[in-house]
Amino acid sequence: MKVLVSPTPADTARLAAEHLARAAAAAITERGAFSVALSGGSTPKLMYAALRDLNVDWSRVHVYFSDERSVGPDSADSNYRTAKDGLLAHVNVPEAQVHRMEGERDPHQAAADYAALLPDRLDLVLLGMGDDGHTASLFPDTDGLKAGGRVTANWVPKLDTWRLSFTFEEINAARERWLLVTGAGKAGVLREVQDGMGGVDGHPVAGVHDAVWYLDTAAAAQLSL
Repeated sequence: MKVLVSPTPADTARLAAEHLARAAAAAITERGAFSVALSGGSTPKLMYAALRDLNVDWSRVHVYFSDERSVGPDSADSNYRTAKDGLLAHVNVPEAQVHRMEGERDPHQAAADYAALLPDRLDLVLLGMGDDGHTASLFPDTDGLKAGGRVTANWVPKLDTWRLSFTFEEINAARERWLLVTGAGKAGVLREVQDGMGGVDGHPVAGVHDAVWYLDTAAAAQLSL
């Protein structure tokens, strides 16, 4: 695990935002564009706010999403809506370069259609981690953990709903993977992941390879660093 620890969630988000701005500039210089997959969660909200104040050539950024709930784009539960309200409505990303997952459609068709529009390789996938160790919408003991391809429709029994999600194959194919995790409630799961306990079925985040972990002090409290 490559771990970067900051004192507070706001500090964690700010550091990730600064590194994202730097990564975007490097990708734009090297390849002419920067492709990033955003995620839901509280820490990304803080990161979105920080990004609004940084120098990013948003006209060359292509925005994707690593997962989505089975809701429309105007729902308060939509990851797209969160990103739009917190970031996309405040920067000059061309509308044609923002690619949302269509959670309101048939999940299997929506997953197939989204896989078809993804670039050959994403520059960066941003992820979070739930208290149960899930990441994107790959939850413990769900079929999505073993799904092939790039995007899957994952039935989550404990939530009684479908989710759209990148597969591990897609996540791990990106040039970089960053995990933004904050709060004392995540500390125990992070320790178990570091110790190899539970495996991917128990803690799906363990299926993310070679990630950079952006943590606050509370989340990192039980790690061996």
